[in-house]
Amino acid sequence: MGKRGGAMGTVLGTGGAMGLLLGLRSPKPPSSPKLASSPEPASSPEPASSPAPERCPQRLSVVPKAGAGSSSRQRGCEHGAWRSLAPSLAPGMTPAPAWPPRHGTAWHGSACFGSSTGITATGTGTSTVLGTAPWAAWARRFGIAALRGCVGRGESPDPMAPPRPAARLLPPLILALAGAARGTFTVRAWPQVAVVPFGGSVAINCSHSACPDHEPTLGLETSLTKNATEAGSSWQKFVLVNVSEWNPQPALCYATCGEQRATAPAAVLVYRVPERVVLEPVPAVAVGESRNLTCRVAEVAPLANLTVTLRRGGETLRTQNFGAAAGSASVAVSHLLTVGPGDHGQDVTCHAELSLRPHGPLFARAAVPVKLVVYALPEPPQLEAPARLEAGATANASCRVVGAFPAEDAHFSLVLDGRSLDVAVTEGGDTLTASTRLSPRTAGLQELNCTVTVGAAARTARAQLHVYRFPAPVLELSPVPAGGEVTVTCRAPAAEPPAVRLQLRDADGGVLAEGPQPQLELRLVAQREDDGRWFGCRASLAVGDGTVTKDTEARLAVLYMPEMEASSCPSNRTWLQGTREALSCGATGNPAPTVTCTRNGATVSTQRPELVTRSHAGTYLCNATNSLGTRSRLVTVHVEYEPSLTESGCPAHRTWVEGERRELACRAEGDPAPSTRCTRDEGPPGTGGGRAVSRSDAGRYTCRATNKHGSALRSVYVSVEYEPSIGEAGCPARRLWVEGTAAELGCNASGNPLPHVACAKLGDPHAPPASPNVTRAHAGTYQCRATNAHGSALRNITITVEYSPVAVSLRVVPSANVSRGASFSVECRAEGLPAPTFGWALPPAPNLRFGADNRSVAVARAAAANRGVYTCTASNRHGRRAGSVVVRVDESRLALLVSLGVLGAVTVLGLAAAGIYYLKTTACKKGEYNVRDAEGTSEGARLHRGDAGGRGEVFGIQLTPT
Repeated sequence: MGKRGGAMGTVLGTGGAMGLLLGLRSPKPPSSPKLASSPEPASSPEPASSPAPERCPQRLSVVPKAGAGSSSRQRGCEHGAWRSLAPSLAPGMTPAPAWPPRHGTAWHGSACFGSSTGITATGTGTSTVLGTAPWAAWARRFGIAALRGCVGRGESPDPMAPPRPAARLLPPLILALAGAARGTFTVRAWPQVAVVPFGGSVAINCSHSACPDHEPTLGLETSLTKNATEAGSSWQKFVLVNVSEWNPQPALCYATCGEQRATAPAAVLVYRVPERVVLEPVPAVAVGESRNLTCRVAEVAPLANLTVTLRRGGETLRTQNFGAAAGSASVAVSHLLTVGPGDHGQDVTCHAELSLRPHGPLFARAAVPVKLVVYALPEPPQLEAPARLEAGATANASCRVVGAFPAEDAHFSLVLDGRSLDVAVTEGGDTLTASTRLSPRTAGLQELNCTVTVGAAARTARAQLHVYRFPAPVLELSPVPAGGEVTVTCRAPAAEPPAVRLQLRDADGGVLAEGPQPQLELRLVAQREDDGRWFGCRASLAVGDGTVTKDTEARLAVLYMPEMEASSCPSNRTWLQGTREALSCGATGNPAPTVTCTRNGATVSTQRPELVTRSHAGTYLCNATNSLGTRSRLVTVHVEYEPSLTESGCPAHRTWVEGERRELACRAEGDPAPSTRCTRDEGPPGTGGGRAVSRSDAGRYTCRATNKHGSALRSVYVSVEYEPSIGEAGCPARRLWVEGTAAELGCNASGNPLPHVACAKLGDPHAPPASPNVTRAHAGTYQCRATNAHGSALRNITITVEYSPVAVSLRVVPSANVSRGASFSVECRAEGLPAPTFGWALPPAPNLRFGADNRSVAVARAAAANRGVYTCTASNRHGRRAGSVVVRVDESRLALLVSLGVLGAVTVLGLAAAGIYYLKTTACKKGEYNVRDAEGTSEGARLHRGDAGGRGEVFGIQLTPT
């Protein structure tokens, strides 16, 4: 009997089918359980309300008729009376406010037999709590068609042995009714562990079994403050309010029925959710150093249920559990972490979980994450800057550092003579470089500083900068007519420092004059060939350890009339379309002549290049004019251009139909006239008037037009449309599905345009509806049709659905009750695809013979060793299913006579019960059942085998209508 049932009451299940009277061994009394925080297995014993010399625990699997899930119930009997059903809920179900259920709740039941005392009701009906009411009124009220009695008192012989003398002397029905009259008064408390927050409230339901001859009392004993609320005929709800004790004693449900008193405890678990979870801040830390991570959890109880976990990102650093402590407490969990570069930016988190499972919820709290800041600055920065710079000038400077981590957190500060500079930082590998522009305004020696900061580390580099003021020298030349005298002057403005040296130079680098004086002069007579002669003036200034030089140049101007030569103004020009050209026409003369060009009376620019188009072709008139006269020249311009392919001459998309005759042609423009050729990966298409189109012609082609100025490409896509076709690759004709798995009847068809594919089951106007899971109804032949504008195609698809074995049934021939020395066989049948194979689990005996296909086992000359449970397991690659049957071997004639007498008595009772059942057929249309036949089929399954402790065997029979 499951522990979760709590204290038990007297319950009679409702009936249905005919039962048999069997004497089975009485088990030992169960021991009292202990309350624990973890769930106990469903098979753990329950405390009895009072000592009893004999018990016959039973088991009944109960499934609600409504089908909203399933649950397991256990039923037992003491002193010949049924105990209450004890719920053991499956996950996701909600327990009822009180147990047993009120009259009117509908259940399906499985037979429960094999006890030494008590009455077992089997079949389908309505469960209710009953006392020791007469069996006839009980049967009339609840539609019981058959009863199973427990024969004898005390320890019963082996389940397969003949009944004791008491059983042979008393009518089976009288024994059954006597067992039902000796009911045990019991109490149940739910829940067995009440979970409540400190200072909160929780409800406890107390219920008792039937007390037909007395007025029962029901109450709750506890040191806590309680309020009685809702109540029923056999139950009372109590609410424990303002629970302020950390470890209170269990509450005790008690009830009295006459002189009987029964109790059931309910433990009270008091908890407190952590008030706060705090993760202490972690300062920035250098790579390779260690820091303590500390998480503090405030005021939580019970401490033994607390788990604190420290994580770095997704990695668990430490998980801490705690021992028991009185009341609530605060705890701290620490972990020493040695950081590396990979830890930078990682979140350190702390999670606290208070688990009250399986009796209560799981509470989780998390601290605000702390982000790790890791840094490294292993080397000092390297500063690169010029040693000398002119005031007012601009120069680049850079500061480079290697190995700074994290690079994105590195901060550069560049300061020149106390003034901060703007920097731009770039990253290359593990090197960071900060660049800036130096623009000093005053002359003198200045210091440039670069400081790099990462995390808590900072390093600085320094450089000296010599700032000077040095204007460029001045070179003076005056224009002169040919044959006139000219003076060349070189002079230097004031500089800082003032030490300047001058040189007057010619075009070949020769020195014409030099000296430290502030001005140099040179006189000469100008000739025609001196026009444009180059002169240079160089000034040198000593700054620091080096010298700075500056140069100024000028050309001598000798005045003469304009001249236009063929080399500077060609008469014929060829331009290329798309380039930028100017109608330049060079002319010599001094003063410099002005050149203008016109076409058809319109002036054309000769200086600004323009984008060349075909309209620029033609003849132009160019004139060169200065103060001494004018020269003229005719210029002819010819414009060539590279090929072009346009949509009008070469459409980019063409649609052909399979079987037509087509040719891929493109017309190009260009000067000179281009040649055109279209190709594809497989080679050029057929020419000579075109050819018949096939699907292989579909694809992308590249057409190229070429002349001496270049080529033009155009991508042409040819689409070939054709009627649909369905092949084996995209639409296999045979499919193998497995029942319960996901499958989709997909069929890919080829065709252009893309065909529409629709599939329907042949010969079945009511095809199975679409479902994510395969059923056997999906098996069959389907026809898929692919359709587009050019036609359609058909393909049949056969689907085979395989499934695991189902409907395992066993049949004992001639009967499951075999006389000693007789022969019998057990046959096993099952459905499945592929066809299942069969295996057996049966009592060991030397006289067994298995069938050729292992579907049956034959026993010749049955003996005591042949009795027991015969289990057949059907298996295929998708699963297995088992069925069992119980075979009994009678070993004496006396047993046979007794069985015949029992059968006669049961037959008489069966006829009477059948009459009652027939009258109730319209109200309870559940069919008639035969328990003996059910025991001889696969529907009879042994639920529990006897062990060395002397427990009796308990069997379950799934009832089927007859």
